[in-house]
Order: sequence, then structure tokens, then C-alpha cells
Amino acid sequence: MPRKFSFPSIKAYNGTTDPDDHVAQYRQRMLAVALPKGSREATMCKGFGSTLTGPALQWYINLPSRSIASFAVLSDKFVEQFASSRDREKTSDSLYEILQHRAEPLRGYITRFNQEKVAIPECVSSQLSPTETSTKS
Repeated sequence: MPRKFSFPSIKAYNGTTDPDDHVAQYRQRMLAVALPKGSREATMCKGFGSTLTGPALQWYINLPSRSIASFAVLSDKFVEQFASSRDREKTSDSLYEILQHRAEPLRGYITRFNQEKVAIPECVSSQLSPTETSTKS
């Protein structure tokens, strides 16, 4: 571990939210940190535990010594362990389930619709709008 190194702050993961999101956030934050090439893997593996709490931290602590060869292996095992907490994969058909609430302003509905839309890979480059989905029944 490099001297005077402090890990980027990230919301602690407790095992109840999507593990893929946590790994992606951690990886992104760590890539922004200047680390010597030879110590990057070890630092990422050792630092990952500092982003965990509760059952997730207990899982990390209980990993057998020398059982992790790389961060890719660690993240695969982590995601496998907490797979039941994964968000259900959404498709463009999921957008039909987004309805405007009775007292919700149109602007609020469109904002909520667009937030859901950008989370669906197949919709990122498409031009679906809330009014298009409401007319297709």
C-alpha cells in the first residue's frame, strides 16, 4: 500500500443494494487515484474492505487468506455472493409501467421517466419520450 494513501470516500455497502453498482462506483473512484502500476491490484483488493459494512464486511473478513489473485476475482466473488440484492434488469418495456401519478405535475413525471430511461442500456441512444409510451397500449 502506498504511503500516505487514503481511500476515496464511497457510501458503505451492507449487502442490501445492487453489488454491481457498488463495484462500479469503487472501481471508478480508484481509477481516478494515481497509484503505481505495480501496486494497483493489491491496493484495490485491500481497500475494498473499507467500503463494506455489516454482512458484506463480514463476508470480506471471512475470505480465505491468499484466495484472491486480482480485483477482477474479488469483484466476481463479491457480486456472486450478493447477487440476490441485484436490481431487476430493466428493458424498454419497463417504461410502459411508469405512469403519471394523479397529482403529479407533467414536469415531474417527465423527469422521473427520463431518470428511469437512462438506466436502460437499449434506451440510452433512443429517443423514446413519455408521450410515446403512453399512446402505445
